[in-house]
Amino acid sequence: MKKWWLTVGITVCFLTGCSKTDTSAVDMEAGYRDDVSPQTLVEAVASELGDDYWANAELSPEFLDDWYGIPDDMYEEYYGQTPMISANVDALIVVKAEEGKLTDVQDAFDTYRESMVQDTFQYPINIPKIQASEIRTFGNYVCFVQLGADMNGIEDDDEAAIKACQEMNGRALSVIEKELTR
Repeated sequence: MKKWWLTVGITVCFLTGCSKTDTSAVDMEAGYRDDVSPQTLVEAVASELGDDYWANAELSPEFLDDWYGIPDDMYEEYYGQTPMISANVDALIVVKAEEGKLTDVQDAFDTYRESMVQDTFQYPINIPKIQASEIRTFGNYVCFVQLGADMNGIEDDDEAAIKACQEMNGRALSVIEKELTR
């Protein structure tokens, strides 16, 4: 079973490019705004997703450092939410990186994500959310998106569950990108 999940994870990563997103010239040329608070971005996503947004507890700076490896000297500001119920893994975190720390923030999220993918002690319902999680960069903002909401009805179909989570993450990232390009 463990080998099967590893195979699924590798396949998903290969097909979706789920490794960390680098800051390519395209991102920098896209002209993303630098004046939007991370909290505004997260709240815009929560508003768009409505009842499908389960990350509803504010992420403390200590938790950002301890769990995600992002201390306060790596960011100008951040805002993140995780679920109040620890059995759920939905999370949305937006970090506005300190100058010169963009790669460090990306690497920290990538390390966290990889550790979650490799963790074999996850609730089965959370595995598609973890497998579909993404790290995306828009200018100085690095986003960790691990959403999926209710998996009832598709929890036994791994491909459908991962696809549903990818679509939810895509919706969230589209909202963030729209807010940063206005």
